[in-house]
Amino acid sequence: MRSLMLSNPNSTTLTPQVTRQVVEPLLEATELVSVFTQYAGHAEDICRGLTRDDVDVIVIVGGDGTVNEVINGLLGADPGYRPAPGQLPRIAVVPTGSANVFARALGLPNDPAEAAAQLRDLLLSDTYRRLPLGRVEDRWFCVNAGFGLDANAISLMEELRDAGKSATPWRYAMVTATAWQRLRRNPPAITYSAESAEGPRTGGEVPFLIVSNTNPWTYAGPVAVVTNPEQKLDAGLSLYALRDIEGPGGLVALLHAMGIGARLWRPLRVDLREIRVDDISELTLTSPRPLKWQVDGESAGKTKRLELRSYTDVIDVVSSVDKEKV
Repeated sequence: MRSLMLSNPNSTTLTPQVTRQVVEPLLEATELVSVFTQYAGHAEDICRGLTRDDVDVIVIVGGDGTVNEVINGLLGADPGYRPAPGQLPRIAVVPTGSANVFARALGLPNDPAEAAAQLRDLLLSDTYRRLPLGRVEDRWFCVNAGFGLDANAISLMEELRDAGKSATPWRYAMVTATAWQRLRRNPPAITYSAESAEGPRTGGEVPFLIVSNTNPWTYAGPVAVVTNPEQKLDAGLSLYALRDIEGPGGLVALLHAMGIGARLWRPLRVDLREIRVDDISELTLTSPRPLKWQVDGESAGKTKRLELRSYTDVIDVVSSVDKEKV
């Protein structure tokens, strides 16, 4: 078996010692060629056009952003002409980012050495899953996409990380509160139109909305944030929205959605503000004014309209076959 190992040297927990702990078990299952990414988008450039004839597995040592780059490089820009999953290298993820949502949704431990040991066993037993992916505008995504307030929070978090600050649950809470404070006087008015397994669903105007391809949606440190408990990794997209974010209860609702302050939200009946739609095949989001949006935790600009779609049987991922939830 031939594997290409792509490592992001800027990942949160990647050190030379961690690299050695990752490589040693993997070498028991596969040949490895190791490449470090050098710039944003480098993993996408490396993987563009690769097939199973070139390499059997791409081992991603990084976070969700690096996974996103790899899948976009492999699948290309035109979903109508993407390679069949059996023609593409399988992907395996060793989590070294700040959240590692995709790896953890697959049931992998968050410790890189432990994850590498588990992946070794899965590679040796030829165990993998064929999974769906989401697509928004011209980007594939494996974890989530957001429109409005959560994208503002991610943009603020990126500014802190560029300044050398680490992404901690406390900082996420602070940037969420800051984004809420900036937007609550003129909150977004997002409308949605979805085709789901239960039929068409429409709604709006909501100030907060996220779309996820995994369960959980994200992590607040070690805490899994489950916005859509019924979502399955093998099904379509899920939508989670809040009807309003006004007052202290609105802030608590947002913090709850980010996985912060679980004890606070129960007395304030955050559940009365929530909207959930699962197993979505197509989704359109609109706003009367341009809003920031994000994909797999990376800022992607501003727009008034987003078109999202779930594609089935897109990519083969090295993973236990019986992990529906974590």
